[in-house]
Amino acid sequence: MVCNRLLLTSNMRGGLEMFKKPVNILLALIITLFFILPYLSLKQMETEREIQRNKYIAAQKISDISQKLIEEINKSLEYVDVLDVIVRSDTNSMEIIKTYSEMITKKHDIIENIAIAPDGIVQYIYPSEDNEIALGHDLLNDPQRYPFIKKAIEERIAIIQGPVEAIQGGILIFNRKAIFMTENDKESFWGVCVVAINFEKLIANSGIDLENDEYFLALKVPKTDGYKDFFWGNTDILTRESITNTISVGDQKWELLIYPRIGWTNNENSWLGIEAADGLYILLSLILFLFVLWHLNRYTQHYIASKVDLQTGTLNKNTFKKYVVRNLRKKSKIQAIIIIDINNFKSINDTYGHLAGDYVVTELAKRLMKILRGKDLVSRWGGDEFIVYVNDLDSKSDIDKIIERIHHEVEHPFNADGTLINVGVSLGYAFYPDDGTDYHDLYKKADVMMYSNKPVK
Repeated sequence: MVCNRLLLTSNMRGGLEMFKKPVNILLALIITLFFILPYLSLKQMETEREIQRNKYIAAQKISDISQKLIEEINKSLEYVDVLDVIVRSDTNSMEIIKTYSEMITKKHDIIENIAIAPDGIVQYIYPSEDNEIALGHDLLNDPQRYPFIKKAIEERIAIIQGPVEAIQGGILIFNRKAIFMTENDKESFWGVCVVAINFEKLIANSGIDLENDEYFLALKVPKTDGYKDFFWGNTDILTRESITNTISVGDQKWELLIYPRIGWTNNENSWLGIEAADGLYILLSLILFLFVLWHLNRYTQHYIASKVDLQTGTLNKNTFKKYVVRNLRKKSKIQAIIIIDINNFKSINDTYGHLAGDYVVTELAKRLMKILRGKDLVSRWGGDEFIVYVNDLDSKSDIDKIIERIHHEVEHPFNADGTLINVGVSLGYAFYPDDGTDYHDLYKKADVMMYSNKPVK
């Protein structure tokens, strides 16, 4: 049972030992980082190149879409100038206007309707079907239209408004031009001619597809109704690092936005941004970390084993002697060594067994380390012999207090798996420099005293 207890304690300490050495863990992390950092650097460079390449392709894509959009708009909006000429030549030429309207709506399917509004009131619209509600609409008293018509009157140019919701329904883009008549060399405002473009058809004819497998697309036009901005498409990309291309439509500025569905990098939407290759490298890094940590711990174990007695955890002879010799040279305060020997240890082995004897030795070491000061040292010197080094004593009488504590600890029976074993010890001590100025002299003096204190058989 004693053997099982010692073995269990050793195994538990070995299992936890790896993670009880912060210095080793830190060193293993540093070494692993040297393995990881070059990969991370290359990965970052590769990612940046991929982002730049994908942004360049997306910029070309949005530029092509913008060009098509402008071409479609310009082809349809130029007809407002012709309407202005027709009306100014003859205000009663509605048959000509109708013929012209039929021609251009057939030629350009994105033109939704043509309207003439004398004094700003819509009196003619082609086609009339589905547009009846617009007849009689007073544009000058419509707060959403008037600011744009006012600008057309003041600047005497065609002014675009839209995309905006029409009163007859649908999203339209209006191109309006103020018509001025000259009579007796005096020019006066006559009314407005309007060409309206169907926004959805414009988008379709420009090759813009919201179901595009590669990209999200969006459009933003400021204050198309005089109050609110117009948004269309996948508006979520407005908050992302999308590419924006601004185009001029009349005096308006339209912003076309594009963003890849999978993000600018292939791993942007992957789990924690980790690809399969990254996962493999992380696994290799973890294996390297554990491998390095294992070797560092083995080195530490061997190093400690070279310094301590493996059974008791106290310093071994060589380490203890080197430390004491080095410390004696400092000639600090009163120093002393104490030799402790277990009385009748052979009898304990013969009576209770060698495993019980080992337990007594190990337990005695624990008790000694418990009562000594942090700066004192204890070493197992032989099978049943220990030696203690104490320094910086204020007076020689301090040694008596230490010896008294040792005897007090040893008085308590040693419980070896339920068997109580009474243990006695003999002690001897020597002071530096009174009893000797080197290690050997002090040891001999303390050893002689210890044997003189042995009980007589």
